[in-house]
Amino acid sequence: MNSSTVDTNRLVFARAKKENIGAMLDIIRTCVSEINAADYTQAQVRELLDGFTADWLENIISTRHYYEVWYDGKIVACGGVSRDYSQEKQSYFTAIFVSPDFCKNGIGRKLVEFLEKDEWCLDSNLIEIPSSKSSHEFYYKCGYRYREYPPVFKDGTTIMYKRKGAEC
Repeated sequence: MNSSTVDTNRLVFARAKKENIGAMLDIIRTCVSEINAADYTQAQVRELLDGFTADWLENIISTRHYYEVWYDGKIVACGGVSRDYSQEKQSYFTAIFVSPDFCKNGIGRKLVEFLEKDEWCLDSNLIEIPSSKSSHEFYYKCGYRYREYPPVFKDGTTIMYKRKGAEC
């Protein structure tokens, strides 16, 4: 795919459905195997892949605001928002992935913009995301900042954040 082939105005965002877990897991596992693998050891990649199970994703869909992104009748991305009510006015992005076949087409940016309009984000003063080594520069371009700079990757992720009012 190249940027001239994807019209991001035709993306359809829908709450994730359990019957589509397989398609979303395919995207997640392909991203880990093809993109994250460049930044992590084989053991870390295997650990990530082992954690992305159907039960894990079913729990995410059941307990969070998780979304599918459709383009031309196919799921091309997924991601969600979590809320920890022990943290006042704070939300978190969860498991955001864009199919490698559709990367570099603006879909990730559109998904982040969509998630920022989720009711949990709109009710938050702070949005955080545990970002991988492979995606932290993307989130930085979307206006997210590093909790620690230079970024420190504990357990393979660094925490990034955006305060209310900062646009993607």
